[in-house]
Amino acid sequence: MDILRLQGMLGACAPVLLCMLLGLTAPSRAQALPARLVCHDDLFVPYFMQNGARIEGLNVDVLREAASRLGIAIEFRSMPWRRLETELAKPQGAVDCAFAMSRTPERERYLEYGKVPLQPTEYVLFVRQAGAAQSTLRLEDMTGKVIGVRAGFRLPEAVALGAAEGRWSLAEVPTDSANFQKLALHRVDAVLANSIVGLYTIGQLKLGGIVPLAPALTRFDTFIVFRKSAASPELASAFDRVLKQMRQDGSIARITSAYLGTPGQEP
Repeated sequence: MDILRLQGMLGACAPVLLCMLLGLTAPSRAQALPARLVCHDDLFVPYFMQNGARIEGLNVDVLREAASRLGIAIEFRSMPWRRLETELAKPQGAVDCAFAMSRTPERERYLEYGKVPLQPTEYVLFVRQAGAAQSTLRLEDMTGKVIGVRAGFRLPEAVALGAAEGRWSLAEVPTDSANFQKLALHRVDAVLANSIVGLYTIGQLKLGGIVPLAPALTRFDTFIVFRKSAASPELASAFDRVLKQMRQDGSIARITSAYLGTPGQEP
């Protein structure tokens, strides 16, 4: 019996049954990638910045290149961090794609994460420093002092615990630049910030005498995330594939160097 006649006899289920009879693998039903993607983040220099009508930044350039390789037209929109988290958590929220989000068990209930991070993140304390020598201050020395933090960001466990126990107090502000200006004006005693963001901000504001403390208080990876749907696993996997390629071919290091003047950090 020829294949065409057999297929006609089997009817609608012919493709799968025919493959089984002939010892072949059934055709893949992978979700198609979207032609267009709108992705959100809060303003966060140097990763996400507004320059007139154009949004640019380190993570923006990385994702723009990744989307281009996937044939996706990507658009970026800014949204305050707390509103962004609220929208992502809503079952019918207005946001389907966001970055750069750290991985938590609660977020994993409603967000699709990939495996390849956008950036490794280190959070450190910055303090005023009168001399040129490296400061010997540590978090434990902040007792009775005020630490400036950016509103909405996940606190290192030690910082949150100390604040809960009343060993130090936290002062929330909406931007890192406001935090460092308050530090320079002696309105806070230290600032908790992403190490790269802090150094970039200090340079942009031309603030002298402010240094990061070592070691870092915490280190974690951040990711592009998608609202969970039938298509989200395929989308996360596709971005994983190109982000890995971009690390291997030096594209992420090149983009990072354009903003920071140093090779990109490997996770």
